[in-house]
Amino acid sequence: MIQYFTIKNFFSIREEQTLSFVPNVDTDKRDMYVSKVADGVELLKLGIVYGSNASGKTTILQAFSFFRDIMIDKPVSKNMAIPIVPFLLDDYSKEEHSEMSMTFWIYGERYVLEIEFDDNRVYTEKLNVYISSRRPTLLYKREYDKDTDYSNVTFGQKAGIDKATQRAIVGNTTNNCTVLAAFGQSNAVTSRLNNVFEFFIAGMNYIISPRDMLTFNAKEELRYDTDGKIKQYLLKMLQASDFNIVDMVLDEREETITPEMEKAISNAPIPEEAKANMLRRGTIKHDEIIFSHKGDNGDYTLNERMESSGTNRFLGLAVVLHHALYDNSFFMIDEIESSIHYELVSYYIKLFLANSEGTSQMLLTTHDINLLSEEFIRRDVIWFADKDKCGATSLKRLSSLGLHKTLNPYNAYRQGKLVGLPSLGSVFLDD
Repeated sequence: MIQYFTIKNFFSIREEQTLSFVPNVDTDKRDMYVSKVADGVELLKLGIVYGSNASGKTTILQAFSFFRDIMIDKPVSKNMAIPIVPFLLDDYSKEEHSEMSMTFWIYGERYVLEIEFDDNRVYTEKLNVYISSRRPTLLYKREYDKDTDYSNVTFGQKAGIDKATQRAIVGNTTNNCTVLAAFGQSNAVTSRLNNVFEFFIAGMNYIISPRDMLTFNAKEELRYDTDGKIKQYLLKMLQASDFNIVDMVLDEREETITPEMEKAISNAPIPEEAKANMLRRGTIKHDEIIFSHKGDNGDYTLNERMESSGTNRFLGLAVVLHHALYDNSFFMIDEIESSIHYELVSYYIKLFLANSEGTSQMLLTTHDINLLSEEFIRRDVIWFADKDKCGATSLKRLSSLGLHKTLNPYNAYRQGKLVGLPSLGSVFLDD
């Protein structure tokens, strides 16, 4: 589980900002909200980031995603640029390095991974582990030598990697590649570095954006649902959410390519190899979900294209929830309220909190401030992304803003007492 994540000089984030999953001392609904990762250590399962348009809330998720990718993806070429954009709304940040660090727990041990970089190279990288002690134990560190244009990599004794493997990792650690990504290319024996690499590659998921076609996820689950358990789970979710759906089937078929379809495929914006494979096969595969709805005189079927975007999105989010309940991973959903009624958003969060017994975490962004008035929401899971007059994003935690526990956060937010509200112009365009 993730404990802290710190970001500096990344897109709209200029000064160092830290998002924490450490709960405060509030005992309200604590059993529902926290997971134990070690003796005396509990972490929150949920984080929710609010913010107006262009406030930087999506940037927070992008930073998590970037950190994951740079730790597991080895660049194809040593000359490839690192895909980082620093803060650009001043005269100096673009010349400075970007920095990120993450504190996370694996098998009861605390790890701290730090990195400093720009679009050309990684300058420093360090991984420490805390083994039954408050003192850090070095697993590896790298430092850039300007004179040689080379990174010096040092491994600690607890890394558990032999000298030959160390040399192979160092050889793959180009200036634009992290040590951990280079390790992922090696054939190393099982060690703590394997656990860390697995944490990023399997324990952190990509951002789910408002534009993602989540029915694809549902189709994949239904396709391999040999015992029907996933289907029953998805139906239960839809029925509990009052979608009036009583059944669903995945309709898979192949259709012969007609001359008209061949012309359309030839002009389609897809890779030429994919076009050639389709035309060579002579058929095109189709799959779609067929839903059965209860009507006055029986059941009636509708295909997924005839369903609302809300139905399709909630179906996909139900798949995400299933993985969150059983896979012990980190999930990010941007604008969770997209196409979803507020009551469904609230219900979805309650489902996760009430049924999650593992170490999964969710980080959500939203524009919908109605959750601020809900009694089931703890204040230490709420964050506000706010921008100053220079366009730099800052993160503020609701529980640290000094709002008395008897005061309603929703009302305080609407009155501008928590963070600045958007300054809107006149509704008369000629003014």
